[in-house]
Amino acid sequence: MTTRSPPLVWLAPALAAIVAGTSCAERPQASESEGANAAASATDSTRDTTSLRVHLDRARKLYFDDQFDSARSVWAEALAGARAAGDSAAEAESLTWLGLVAWQFGDYVSARRLGEEALSVKLRYGLRDQLARSYNALGLLAWDEGRLVDMAESLRKAVEAGQAASDRAAVAVASANLGLVETAFGNFDRAREGFELLRDVGQELGDARYQGNGLTNLGMLAVSTGDPLAAIPPLTQALEFYRSIDYATGEQVALAQLAAAYADLGEPQLAFATLDSALALSRQLGQRDEEARNLEALASLHKEAGNLRRALDLYQRAQVIYEELGLPVETGTDLRSVAEVEVSLRNLAGARADAIKALDLHREAGDRFEEFDDLVLLAEIAHLAERPDEAVQRLAAARDLAVNLDAVAARLSVALAEARIADRDGDHTRVRRVLDAAAPDLERAGPAPRFEAYSLLARAYARSNRFDSAAALGRRAVQAVERVRGKFGSSALRTSYLGERLGAYGDLVSVLLRLGSVEEAFQVADAARGRALIEHLGAARREIEEAGTSAQTFEAGEQLLRRIDALVAGLDTIDLLYESEERDAATAREMMRELETARSQYEALLVEAAERDASTAIFLGARRPSLADVRDALGAREALLEYLVTEERVVLFVVRPDGVRAFDGEVGEEDLASRVRVVRDLLAEPDTPLQLAEGALATLHSYLIGPARRAGVLSGVERLIIVPHTVLNYLPFAALRDGETGRYLVQDFDLLHLPMAGVLPVLREREESTSKDVLASLFAPLSSALPFTRAETRGVRGAIGNSREFAGRRGTEARLREALGRGDIVHAATHGVLNPRNPMFSRIELARGRSDESRDDGRLEVHELLGLSIRSPLVFLSGCETGVGPAWSNQYARGEDYATLAQAFLYAGAKNVVATLWRIEDQGAAAFATEFYRRLEGLGPAGALAAAQREMMLRESYSAPHYWAPYQIAGAGGLLPAQGSPSASVR
Repeated sequence: MTTRSPPLVWLAPALAAIVAGTSCAERPQASESEGANAAASATDSTRDTTSLRVHLDRARKLYFDDQFDSARSVWAEALAGARAAGDSAAEAESLTWLGLVAWQFGDYVSARRLGEEALSVKLRYGLRDQLARSYNALGLLAWDEGRLVDMAESLRKAVEAGQAASDRAAVAVASANLGLVETAFGNFDRAREGFELLRDVGQELGDARYQGNGLTNLGMLAVSTGDPLAAIPPLTQALEFYRSIDYATGEQVALAQLAAAYADLGEPQLAFATLDSALALSRQLGQRDEEARNLEALASLHKEAGNLRRALDLYQRAQVIYEELGLPVETGTDLRSVAEVEVSLRNLAGARADAIKALDLHREAGDRFEEFDDLVLLAEIAHLAERPDEAVQRLAAARDLAVNLDAVAARLSVALAEARIADRDGDHTRVRRVLDAAAPDLERAGPAPRFEAYSLLARAYARSNRFDSAAALGRRAVQAVERVRGKFGSSALRTSYLGERLGAYGDLVSVLLRLGSVEEAFQVADAARGRALIEHLGAARREIEEAGTSAQTFEAGEQLLRRIDALVAGLDTIDLLYESEERDAATAREMMRELETARSQYEALLVEAAERDASTAIFLGARRPSLADVRDALGAREALLEYLVTEERVVLFVVRPDGVRAFDGEVGEEDLASRVRVVRDLLAEPDTPLQLAEGALATLHSYLIGPARRAGVLSGVERLIIVPHTVLNYLPFAALRDGETGRYLVQDFDLLHLPMAGVLPVLREREESTSKDVLASLFAPLSSALPFTRAETRGVRGAIGNSREFAGRRGTEARLREALGRGDIVHAATHGVLNPRNPMFSRIELARGRSDESRDDGRLEVHELLGLSIRSPLVFLSGCETGVGPAWSNQYARGEDYATLAQAFLYAGAKNVVATLWRIEDQGAAAFATEFYRRLEGLGPAGALAAAQREMMLRESYSAPHYWAPYQIAGAGGLLPAQGSPSASVR
C-alpha cells in the first residue's frame, strides 16, 4: 500500500492566526461557572473601559505566548467586567476568545456554546467588525467535529463579514481556513488561492505568524497532491518565521508536514527525526490532538518500514486520543491505517470492517480526499478476498474521484492499485498498459511509488520474455530500495524495510540469470540480506575509536544505562516477590514500558553518534562485494554457498576460486520455512526419534545442496562456507542428510557460516594462526544454577592446557572484558538472552562485580561491544541459542538477523565465534566442548568444530543431531590442514 501524507486536519491550528497558539502541559476543560466565579472576584478597575482594553490586550498576548490558562483567567475577568459595565463589544470579544481557548483544550461543547453566544451578542448589537472572527472560530470547531459542509458555510460567512468590514486580515485568515475544506473537497486550486492570500497579507502586514501559516499550508498542499519536493522550501521558510517569534504551535505543525515530505522523498531518517521533534513539542504544549496526529504519522513510517507490531501500537494510541476528543475524520483515517496493517497480516475480514467504518465516517464528514483512499483500499481488500465484482465497483468509484481531485498522488494511487490487481491475476499486458499511462506522474513521484511501479513492470516484462527491459526496470527498483534503506537510522527498521521488498531482488536475480549475468546476479543476491548490524556496529565502533563521539553523548548514554539497570533490577524484584498481585503486575507493566522507552532511546543515541560520519558505515564488507575479492579469499578446497530465498524459489550461488555457478531451487519461501521449522523443532528435543526428522533433512539436502553436488561443482571441496538467508539462518546445516549415501553434510565437509559474502576478504585479512602460548579464559558464572558448566570448563582446561577458570562470582563481566581485550581464547559457558524488542540489549549473563558501573553489571550486552576492542582469536559461546537472532522469536520475521550475539562478537573484532542454535543439555555441552578443544591446535577452529561433531555422532549417548548439530562457527575459520590430515581421516 502507498503511504499518503498526514491528515489535513493538522493544519487547523496553523491556519487560524486568531487561534494559533500553545497550551500548558495539562488542558483542563472550561467550566460553566467560570464567568460567574470571575465576576465575583472582578475588581472595580475592570469596569472601566480603558481597563477592559488593557485586560483584553494582556489576554491576547498571553494567548500568543502559549499561556492559555493564564489568558483564559484574564478573559474571564474581562467578561465579568464587560457585563458589569455594559460594554457589548468587550463582552463579545471575551466570549469569542474563551470559546477559542475551549476549542484548543478539546472541549468542543463549551467552545460551541461560547462561540454561538459571542455571535449572538455581535448580531444583537450590530458589531459587524467582529463577525468574521466568530464565523471563523465556529468554522474551525465544525472542522474538528467532522462537519465539513458546516465549516465551509461558516467560513464563507467569515469571508463576507471581513469584506464588509474592509478587514483584509480577517478575509485572509478565513480564506486560508476555507482552503482546508477545499483541500478535503479536492478543490486544490481554490485552496491554493486561500493559502497564498494569507501568506501575501502576512507579508504586507509584516506578520510572521500569518506568513508562516500560509507557507505551512502551501507545503501541506504540495505533499498531499504528490509533489513533496516542492513542499520543502515553503515549510523550511515557515519554520524560520515561527522560530523568529517563538511560536511553538506553528513550529510543531510545520515540522510534522516537513516529516511527511521527507517520508515521501525516501528520507526516512530525516522523517523520523523531524517527527520526534514535532511529537515532543505537541506533548510539551499539551496539544493532545496534535500528539495523536504525530503518533499516527510515526506509525505510518513504521508500517512503511515493515515494523507492523510497532505501527499497530502507535495507531492504537492515536485512536484512543481521537475517540476521547471526538474527531471523526481522524478516527476514520486511523481506522484505515489499521486496516492496511491487517491486510499485510492477512486478516481480510477485520481489514474490510475497519475500512468500511472509515469510509462511512469520511463520507458523513464530506471529506472526499479521505474517501478516495478508503475506496482504493476496499478495492484491494475485495480482490484479495476474491470478491471481484466489489473490487471493480470500488476501483471505479476511486477512479472517478481521482479525476475530480486532479492530483498526482490520487492518479498514481489508482494506477498502482489496478496494476497490483492485474499482477495478481497474471495479466501482464494490463500491468504495462496501466503503468505506461501513469509514466508522467511517476516521474514526479517519490521513491515508494516508483519502486512499486518498477517492480510490477519488471515482472510484467519478464513474463513477456522481454528480459533486457525487465532487468533495466528491476535494477531501478532495487536502486530505489537501496537508496531508502541506507537512510534509516534504526538497524531494526533497515532490516524490516528490506524484508518487505525482497521480491524485487529475487525477480532481478532470476532475470539476470536468464540473461547469463551470473556475477551481477550474485552481487544483487548478496545485497538482499540485512546488513544493518554490520553497518551499525561498524559505524559506531569507528566513531568511538576515533574519539568522534562527544562527552555529552557518552554522559547521556551512561545515564540511560543506569536507568535501564535500575528498571531491570526493580522488575526482577517484582517478579520474585509479588508475581500474583494485580497491583504489582500493573507496576511491572508500567516499568516495562519505561524500560522499553529507555532502551530505544539508548539505541537511538548510538545511531545518532554512528551516523555523523557516513564513510564509516562501510565496514567489514558492508558494501556490495567484488566477486573477484571473494574468489581470491577462497582456498583451493573451499566453496562459498550463498542463498537467496524468494517467494517462489531458492537461488543458490556456488563460488569457487575459478568461477561462480548459480542454481534454481525447487522450493519457495513458505514451504521452506515450514520444513525448517519442523526440522528445528524435532532436533531441538533430545528424545525425538531420529527417523521422524530424517525425511525432512534429506529433502532439505536435496533442495539446498543437491543441485551443486549433482552438477559436480563441489568435487574436491573439503570446506563449505555457508551464507544463509532469512529462514535458513535457523537451519542446522551440519545435520542435512544425503538421501543417497545416508551421510550428514558435516561428515563430508567442514562448515563455516558468514552473514554475507562480502565479509570474507576482510576476515581473511585479519586472520592469524592460534599460537600454542595463547591463554584461554574459561567462564562459568552460573555454576550453581548450571552445575555442568563447571564440569565443562574443567574438561576444556584439561584439553587446552594453558588456561585459567572463572567460576561463580569470579566470572564477572569485567574479567570477561579484560580477556577479550587481551586476546585470550574466551569460553563462556552461560546463558545467552535474546531481546527481540531491543536487539542491542541481547546479552551474555555473567556475575555482577562489586562496582556499580554498567560495564560490570553482569550483563554484557550487544551495544556494549561497540566500545570494546576484541582481539580474541576465538570466542566460544556455549549458551542457549547464542547464534539465533530475534527473528526466530518473531515467527521468522522477513529479512536478516541483525543482532545475534555471535555476530556481534565477530564484528567487534573476534576472529572466530562458536555459537548454538538451541539449548544443549549441560552434560552434552561439556562433552562437546572438550572434544572441540582437543582438536583446536591441529585443525583450527572450523576443522575442530567439524571433527568434534563427527566424534560426538560416534558416541551412543550423543549420536543424535540434537547434541552436535546446533553448533556453528562464524569467522575466518582457520586454514585448512594439509591434505591427508586427521581432519579428513575421521570422516
